[in-house]
Amino acid sequence: MKRKLTDENKKEILDEVREFLADEFEIDVEEITEDTNIIDDLGGDSILFLEMIEELKEKYGIELEVRTIGQYMLKNPVYTVGETLNAVYEIIEKGEDLIDEIGEGDDLIEQ
Repeated sequence: MKRKLTDENKKEILDEVREFLADEFEIDVEEITEDTNIIDDLGGDSILFLEMIEELKEKYGIELEVRTIGQYMLKNPVYTVGETLNAVYEIIEKGEDLIDEIGEGDDLIEQ
């Protein structure tokens, strides 16, 4: 399902991502900026991104399989909160069209 996020949607997602990370790492939400590196600054990992997407799936109508999102991440790694936000926006906006873009990534997962 292809859609266009409004600036209000993006602000809401930013707030949700910051709150998710603050809860996950038991820190003040104000400590998390778009420049915060989730791995180096917070000690997170790539699984955290998938957990975050799972929480956003229903609210934003994300109908992609976790496997597809994992393939997307192999091609588009995220490290900072800003990169994470851009990835979430793209996943929501492109929906199933994302599958076509990562098609050749299938081989990476099946090996």
